[in-house]
Amino acid sequence: MKSEELMSGKVIAIVVFIAVTITEIYLSHQNGKDSGAASKSLSTCIHISEKMLRTSAHIISFAVMTVLLCLVCQMYQLRKITGLFVAVWAVMDEVTKPMMKNGRHCSLKDIGWNLLGVAVGGCVWMMVVSH
Repeated sequence: MKSEELMSGKVIAIVVFIAVTITEIYLSHQNGKDSGAASKSLSTCIHISEKMLRTSAHIISFAVMTVLLCLVCQMYQLRKITGLFVAVWAVMDEVTKPMMKNGRHCSLKDIGWNLLGVAVGGCVWMMVVSH
């Protein structure tokens, strides 16, 4: 029974990581007009500035991706690749935007926010596993 529960947990962790990653990729690479309209609407609805919404979206999404990948990698004993993988994607996420030719651009500031999210996620993971 324990091995079935462990396997079930591994599958759930992988599925959630993949779902979060696909959502991040979709939102990050949608066309500029739709992205702007969605963030403007959401920022108005939740009463925070659009800049704050966009900045926190970078940090939170990459922090969540990092924690989830740390969990998956711990389950499969692949710990050494975790931080590197998400950090590389944090940069590539921005670098690939202009290739979509949809009005999005590569921003060094956004790369920084993404990498900050990776660092935050790594710190959260370290706090969780140290207790």
